Amino acid sequence: MKRLHLLGILTLCAIVAAPLILELIKADTGYILISLGSTTIETSFWFAIFAVIFGVLVLRWSYMLLRAILRSLGVSWAFLAEGRSRQLNARTQRGLIHYIEGNWQAAKKDLLSVAKYADQPLVHYLAAAHSAHQLGDMETCQALLSKAEEVAPENELAVLLSQAKMQLANQQCEQCLATLERARSVAPRHPVVLDLLLTVYQRVNDWAAVQALLPELKKSKAYTQEQLHSLEVDAVCAVLDTHKFNLDELKSYWQKLDKSLKQSQVLVLQYCGHLQRLGAEEAAEQQLRRVLTKQWDARLVELYGRVRGGSDNEQLLVAEQWLRERPGDPDLLLALARIAMRNQLWGKARSYFESSLQLQKNPQAYAEFAALLAQLGDHQKSTELYQLGLLQLTTHQQEKI
Repeated sequence: MKRLHLLGILTLCAIVAAPLILELIKADTGYILISLGSTTIETSFWFAIFAVIFGVLVLRWSYMLLRAILRSLGVSWAFLAEGRSRQLNARTQRGLIHYIEGNWQAAKKDLLSVAKYADQPLVHYLAAAHSAHQLGDMETCQALLSKAEEVAPENELAVLLSQAKMQLANQQCEQCLATLERARSVAPRHPVVLDLLLTVYQRVNDWAAVQALLPELKKSKAYTQEQLHSLEVDAVCAVLDTHKFNLDELKSYWQKLDKSLKQSQVLVLQYCGHLQRLGAEEAAEQQLRRVLTKQWDARLVELYGRVRGGSDNEQLLVAEQWLRERPGDPDLLLALARIAMRNQLWGKARSYFESSLQLQKNPQAYAEFAALLAQLGDHQKSTELYQLGLLQLTTHQQEKI
């Protein structure tokens, strides 16, 4: 009914307007001139108007006819749009498969061809940027990262992490740190941000920064207690190795460490080695004695035999007490031989050297025992021991090769 009413109104308007339009046509014919290069088209104004109206009607009727045909065939515009969507999804899938397979050139081409049509193009641009990075095209890579940040500013962290990983792969540690600081301002405790920061700090040997980062790593709960302890030990080892401590600074630094770190055999060995080099052998001997009483370690025993405590005799008695608890320990026997030599107990020293070498061939022990025998006047035996030590050293080096 509404359509009939509308048609009636339009018909009435046409009847009323027709005489008026005819009068206008008679009053002013006018013309329109169209020039295209050497071709000129001239027509009356009203003919041009009717031609435009007729063209619009033809296009309208053609559209309606095409739509009717498609409907009769069971095809809709939504179906056509869905078909295009399927094509885009198929190309995206193909690009991602190329990406996973490492076919970087094909991946970049397919992903970029559909990125501008995708509802969420971030993944397309990031994967294409990584593909460009793998191809060594850093300029395109950077441009695609910028495009990714532009189309998805709410996902800035994803873009920054992708950029940082690529910079790290290129050994661009300074630029990577700057990128990660931006990422950290966005997500201060994000585990991947912290993990990448840790990797960069380790790579540039900034162990003080590693120590400063450790509290955040603990809060992130992304690391086991064993991993965190290992990181702490590595950081302290590096600081002890690289920092030029004087004796007071060394002791102060050690006192500030956690109790668990002071029980680390690796750190105790390093700390006592520094004490020995700085002339604080008595402090080193006391520290080694405390640790060895609780936990045994061959490296600490070896160092205990080299450091000189406040009383050589007391140090010998302590080591002999350990020997009663651990008879047949070659490292302890060698340490006892060295302590006995400092006490000028030549017979004991000789006995301990012999017992140690029977259990474990050691080039250094052969050399020290040979020096003792030479001092005691047994030059023939001393020469034999030097030769055995040299043979042992040569054999050991060949085994390494």
